[in-house]
Amino acid sequence: MLTSESYSELVNKVYNRSRQEGNRSYPVACFEIFMLEQAQQRASRKEVQLFRQLGEIFDWNMPRRQRNTYVKKLQSGFTLILTDLSKTILWTSCNFLTMTGYSHAEAVGKTPRILQGPETDPATLLRVHESLKRADSVKADLLNYRKGGESYLCRVEIDPLYDSHGELTHFLAVESEVKESL
Repeated sequence: MLTSESYSELVNKVYNRSRQEGNRSYPVACFEIFMLEQAQQRASRKEVQLFRQLGEIFDWNMPRRQRNTYVKKLQSGFTLILTDLSKTILWTSCNFLTMTGYSHAEAVGKTPRILQGPETDPATLLRVHESLKRADSVKADLLNYRKGGESYLCRVEIDPLYDSHGELTHFLAVESEVKESL
């Protein structure tokens, strides 16, 4: 299959081939699922490639094991958020939209405070802030809010990132929604 072919051309080609071979026609729904899976895999590969490029651009001194851990989390559906030292969001993974309702464009240039609301625990926020001020890694569960105002429990792990000269340059948060058990 050529990626330049339109969707309808691909469906017709597969349907006609199966009819000529005397097979049952290829179910369009299965083909659509296949095409969706292929698109998701391509998007995932591009996102991983972009994350690796960010590491090169910012010259992060990141051991291979740590980089691979981030890549695995990215591929597993975790949300990654990259901020500068002032906590301004520079990049988010595609899963950010799914988890928060905010698009990448809406988040870049803002701080993660856009996700906090009236019931976000101030003591937890202070602990996170103090840890980041010391450039320590931190883990916390925060009550965050989606764009539409719905609250959700977010497990966040934030690591400081250093360049090859040993200077602190960024913070990387790995986040996931905590599903409450019934």
